[in-house]
Amino acid sequence: MSYSNKYTWAALPRTARGTPLVLGGDPKGKNFLYTNGNSVIIRDIENPEISDTYTEHSCQVNVAKYSPSGFYISSGDISGKIRIWDTVNKEHILKNEFQPIGGPIKDIAWSADNQRMVAVGEGRERFGHVFMSETGTSVGEISGQSKPINSVDFKPTRPFRIVTASEDNTLAVFEGPPFKFKCTKQEHTRFAQAVRYSPDGSLFASAGFDGKIFLFDGATSG
Repeated sequence: MSYSNKYTWAALPRTARGTPLVLGGDPKGKNFLYTNGNSVIIRDIENPEISDTYTEHSCQVNVAKYSPSGFYISSGDISGKIRIWDTVNKEHILKNEFQPIGGPIKDIAWSADNQRMVAVGEGRERFGHVFMSETGTSVGEISGQSKPINSVDFKPTRPFRIVTASEDNTLAVFEGPPFKFKCTKQEHTRFAQAVRYSPDGSLFASAGFDGKIFLFDGATSG
């Protein structure tokens, strides 16, 4: 008797009390990403019977994000490593591996041209780093916040900006490249947990443990 794989039902995300779960969206609108243990799960949005699992991390993975082109996925783990791997082939061939911070990575964002990447989290010497996705070369500094950074996003249109959300309750805005600190925003009264730009870059939104969402002008970041 012969056997063939008919369906693959993926595990649900592993959640932890008080810890937000980061989902990664597919620029083509077909799949979404989440993590469970040492694995990255690629799930079909319309059909849960279709899924794929990436298992090459050696420790717990916290976040995975598609590149804007959709050809690569970057995933970050609790050791501070980022792996960039191919989405086209079933083998998910590794393209690059970097260690931008010396501790758990909590969020990743790509620039719209696929050339730059920013990773944030709970590093020993810094809470974030922005670098070239091909070489790992630094293209600026993520500084100005006093506690671990929970979330980050790249402005999808030029001029490029980065916004971060931290456990010191603040948001920070950076301009570049090379990216430099511009200002902080202090509207939240508890941990700032998520920040995202709108698709056209005209707005960005932040959410925090104070139960509030704030909208800001993405064009001026003022």
